[in-house]
Amino acid sequence: MEQKEYKKVSVEGLPLIGAGANGAVYRLNQEQIIKVYNPLTNPMGKILQEKKTAKEAFTHGIPTAISFDMVQVDEKYGIIYEMIDAKTLGTTMSENPEQLDALAVRMAQLLKKLHSTEFEPGVLPDARDSLMIWVKVAERSGVYDDDLIDKMRDVVRGIPDGNTFVHGDFHPGNIMVSRDELLLIDMGESGVGSPLADLMCTFQFMMMMTRHEGSAMRYMSISNEQSRHVWNVFIREYLGDDDPGRIAALEQKLTFLGLIRTLAGLTFSKIVDGPEREGYIKQVAEHFLIGYEKMKEHGGL
Repeated sequence: MEQKEYKKVSVEGLPLIGAGANGAVYRLNQEQIIKVYNPLTNPMGKILQEKKTAKEAFTHGIPTAISFDMVQVDEKYGIIYEMIDAKTLGTTMSENPEQLDALAVRMAQLLKKLHSTEFEPGVLPDARDSLMIWVKVAERSGVYDDDLIDKMRDVVRGIPDGNTFVHGDFHPGNIMVSRDELLLIDMGESGVGSPLADLMCTFQFMMMMTRHEGSAMRYMSISNEQSRHVWNVFIREYLGDDDPGRIAALEQKLTFLGLIRTLAGLTFSKIVDGPEREGYIKQVAEHFLIGYEKMKEHGGL
């Protein structure tokens, strides 16, 4: 099938708003941003699905940016979005540390809104499909043996069903503040399913990655300390209680689930590099296998 041609756009010299495993966001002009996708984690079908998902989410009342044209940026592809006077929530937090708690509460309220928005069957993809793409990334790398890859698939399949919206990559780097409104971007992982599929990603970015110096600043434009503080306020607001036992049990489950994306990300990420990289990958794989056996002992997630 002949590849469709798209308008070519250069991002050279454009201000970088944020970057992550799925790509980078640039300020195109005063009213628009452009999301340029990482082809490793975003095949063409996934990019086209994101554009469709953003439209469906918008019509269901989910606060997300209006998408415009799909474009080509060198050998990559991108989508242009309307975004007036926008900063990421992470940048807003970093610039206004006195508002950390209030912004964390708003972030939790936004996620609760997503997880109460229902969709008819077939309108959006199963959120587990996007997680399976991460398993495929890990498999294609050749870093892990077939047994571990099979166990990763088994865990993804074991995540409960659901018919409410799941963003799939929910963290302060993927939330924009435009005219004091919180708007979602990066809908490539979005679908319907269990809230666990969102919380595991948020926890991975805001707590698990903060074990590495500078990681929160790199992906969310906040310090590691701010990220951990925001998570603690956020999860209590989301759950609606301060029960440390309940929170600890949830965080243990989220840590295990987050290892799926971590295992895939370690095959191309530069968070851990140099001589210690191989040892760290082995350590994370061992933690995953231990968690997998515990999951099986307890009969599932």
